[in-house]
Amino acid sequence: MKKLLLILNVLVWLTACGGEPFHLRGEKPLPAVLSQGVYLAGIDPRSDFGIALRDGLEDAGAEIKQDEQAAATTLTILKLDESRSVSGYSSTRQVREFNHFVNVNFRVKARGMAEGVERSVNAERSQVYDGKYVLGTAEEEAVIKEDLRREAVRLILLRLQAVKP
Repeated sequence: MKKLLLILNVLVWLTACGGEPFHLRGEKPLPAVLSQGVYLAGIDPRSDFGIALRDGLEDAGAEIKQDEQAAATTLTILKLDESRSVSGYSSTRQVREFNHFVNVNFRVKARGMAEGVERSVNAERSQVYDGKYVLGTAEEEAVIKEDLRREAVRLILLRLQAVKP
């Protein structure tokens, strides 16, 4: 009997998660104008960030258009900065910590908008470098860069959800 009550309680809580305006993380739908087609400009679609952006938009339900005239929305990447800086040294002046970051400035222009809306997103993460474990640092750096690209795309999607055409 307790097991049945527990299952019913869980089902009630799960059904409460499906309605408006509450959404589980990442489940909020894109505005209708974005699902009608998005044209990506200002970025090479074969670049690492271009691929991550395309995948993120498609996963969110947007259809990527190859022709700007066929798209309801144009997403223009104005500036993309993927880099790293040194943020810590050891007592012997050897580098011990890097700060990786991705900064993206973009403009969204939908058909119903008189002028585009410019926004920016920033994502950063630090990497501690240990001289004893040199072999894994290149792989760790590649994973950090990939995670930062995905995080920047997630932040762009959040900004797109807030844009009202």
